[in-house]
Amino acid sequence: MQNQETLVHVFWERVKNTPDRPAILHKINERYLPVIWREHGKAVEMAAHGLLKRNIKNLDKIAIVSQSRPHWTWADIAILSTAAVSVPIYPTLNGQEIVYLLKHSEAVGAFIENVRQLDKILQADELPKNLRFIVVFDGEPTTSKYNNVDILKWEDLLKDGEVYLPNHPNELSDRIKELDGNTLATIVYTSGTTGIPKGAMLIHSNLHYVCQTLSLNVGFHPDDISLSFLPLSHIFERIGGQFLSIYEGLVMAFAESMETVPQNMVEIKPTIMNAVPRFYEKAYHRIIAEIRKMPKPQQYLIRWALSLSRRAHKLKEAQENGSDLVENIYKTELRVADRIVFSKIRNRFGGRLRFLVSGAAPLSLEVSQFFETIGMPILEGYGLTETTAPVACNKPNDNKRGTVGRPLPGLDVKIAEDGEIMVKGPSVFIGYYKNDAATTEAFKDGWFLTGDIGEIDKDGYLTIKDRKKDIIITAGGKHIAPQYIENLFVGDKLISRVLAYGDRRKYITALLTLSQEGLSAYAKAHQISYSSPEELVHHPKIIQEVQNTVNEKNKRLASFEQIKQFIILENDFSIEANELTPTLKLKRRSITEKYKNQLDGLYEAEEVRVES
Repeated sequence: MQNQETLVHVFWERVKNTPDRPAILHKINERYLPVIWREHGKAVEMAAHGLLKRNIKNLDKIAIVSQSRPHWTWADIAILSTAAVSVPIYPTLNGQEIVYLLKHSEAVGAFIENVRQLDKILQADELPKNLRFIVVFDGEPTTSKYNNVDILKWEDLLKDGEVYLPNHPNELSDRIKELDGNTLATIVYTSGTTGIPKGAMLIHSNLHYVCQTLSLNVGFHPDDISLSFLPLSHIFERIGGQFLSIYEGLVMAFAESMETVPQNMVEIKPTIMNAVPRFYEKAYHRIIAEIRKMPKPQQYLIRWALSLSRRAHKLKEAQENGSDLVENIYKTELRVADRIVFSKIRNRFGGRLRFLVSGAAPLSLEVSQFFETIGMPILEGYGLTETTAPVACNKPNDNKRGTVGRPLPGLDVKIAEDGEIMVKGPSVFIGYYKNDAATTEAFKDGWFLTGDIGEIDKDGYLTIKDRKKDIIITAGGKHIAPQYIENLFVGDKLISRVLAYGDRRKYITALLTLSQEGLSAYAKAHQISYSSPEELVHHPKIIQEVQNTVNEKNKRLASFEQIKQFIILENDFSIEANELTPTLKLKRRSITEKYKNQLDGLYEAEEVRVES
């Protein structure tokens, strides 16, 4: 191979060298069926030739607007194989936002999940002038042309590719040979927690370096199966799911939907899985809620097992070389606890998970400890779109809870005087697309400014404190990290979300949302009758219970960090309401603007308020 290797080259080597090994799993007619590498490559090859038939040039931009599915990967690798640039777009965005990104990226084509997503785009007043074609994965478009844009089905694109290939047998291979590490691969738009999204430009060497480094440092097995359910539009899953599976030759199984993940885990029995903290929090809540419903003897048994494991972990951590006592605990009592308690919990996740990966937001220590206790350790990592996902990560044999692990080998990471994390190295992006001002602002003396506040301990482990822009500075000049306050409530049986507020104010206030499961359980336990969840939120006993929880958490905070007043919202934060990003992080600016009057009112009134 003459040019620097890319993941495109790795993909086609897999197709050539392991044609009969399973590449992906997806559900067809209620059954998970494998797609072997030969078939995997055939789908990409036909799609790529279908694109070449449409006169796709090097560095042309082509968008993908879809939930995660095999077609997403086929489209992505086909785009990259033609030396074009893929532009992932979240399918949860509204039509206006999608059209804006199509226009800003200058996309000449787009892959769209279904007719519903297509309709969102076609409802726009005017389609981008560069857009020439749209390929629909599922469904029957009602028109084949709209405002000079060709609209065709996925099957039609493959048929076009099949016809085009015999007359142009070397065109695709020539494009692939031209690829090198410095070629622009993808423009990934940030999820826009603080404003208009920016398109981070990642080159092929960014993608290849991260996969190569993770492969060398994490330790994957040839028979590992990864279950994918996070959006491939986000760099976390695209690297940790799609591209890493290609690099390692792992089987990548696609969940049917976010709602079916528990069922799909049992069906697939994955060995590794990526998720955001919210997924683990909800799973933890469900398990704890079910334990509380069990007969008392079973509850005692589970609590004994959990406390035993926690004690054993503490003993092991406290003694460098272990002891006979520690060994006996692990080899006898823990074996019993594992057989009668932990293994049954693990079976709900398929029973074969070696480790879980968490990214995109901080993970609660309580949740992390629980999963480690039951034998499914969560490896927390940290990264950004601009760093091609991981800057640092924990490893199965080197997992320090409460940190995001050590920086990846080859990356330079340092902490600025104001606490900001700065990164330099082969995974850092080359700039924002058509935004020189933002690119200049993102770098200082060659170092990328992450915008995150962190610390590196004496052993080299990185801890994330908060977003620099999110830091609250009170009227008294105190600097407060809101995520630290908010994370104290993770795992609470009643409170779902907390958003801390109080920049330039005398004290901290908060918006709280409640868990529907927690509300129902509390109402049942305290014999509270209600006609709707909204009515339940207003009940005095519920408000008092929330106040008691806030009071308890405040004991763990300095006086200037404590929540003095709060509002309980009737509904949880959601993507649809523009309150969460697609990876379920709080959109602080959007939320605080939406509830600004109510929040400001908390500095005038002393009573707890409930808002619709």
